[in-house]
Amino acid sequence: MNLSSSREDGLTLRARLKLATRDALLDAAADAFASEGAAHVRIEDIASRAGVAVGTVYNYFTDRTALVNALLETRTQGLIDALDEAPAAVAGTAGERFAGELRQFVAVLARYVDTNHVLLHVLLEEAQQRGTDSTSARRRHSVLGQLLERAERLMAKGIKVKALRKGDTVVYASLLLGMVRGLGATALTRGDLRVADSAAAIVAVFLHGAAR
Repeated sequence: MNLSSSREDGLTLRARLKLATRDALLDAAADAFASEGAAHVRIEDIASRAGVAVGTVYNYFTDRTALVNALLETRTQGLIDALDEAPAAVAGTAGERFAGELRQFVAVLARYVDTNHVLLHVLLEEAQQRGTDSTSARRRHSVLGQLLERAERLMAKGIKVKALRKGDTVVYASLLLGMVRGLGATALTRGDLRVADSAAAIVAVFLHGAAR
């Protein structure tokens, strides 16, 4: 995870070194979770990969959950940026263009879940064991709020072009996000399921239902 020049602007050398150490710890954690499996990774393993003492890790993160939350936070901005990118042009009617935007929206969410499934699994396990701390809850609420806001705007566009029947955009947005989250939860317990493989099915069921 390279430091961007914008992050370094105006920082002292000490601050830059701290930022570099934090990034190195996050990179080491991501590598450890990906290669060893979430259940087997300890703070000691992350420190070893980063080439620092265990105490150094605790100087930056209170525990493994805090570290995972920080890692997901760095990746969440990439998710939001991807959702905000101009959708690829789709030829056809207004309804077909909306369907194209919907497919892109779901595809971006699905890729995020698949890419970060190990980290999400860590948080799920620790939340079940220890409960969800207030910091994690606030972060998740903030991320969900941003996703819901963007999904609502997309639903409003679908209603406007008559691709969706008139209804509550919050309900529609919640249903769409719920489908992705539901498949994501299933993928956490199954090693042979990728949400991206079901992205087309999510869009089809959302637009047309599951009836024959």
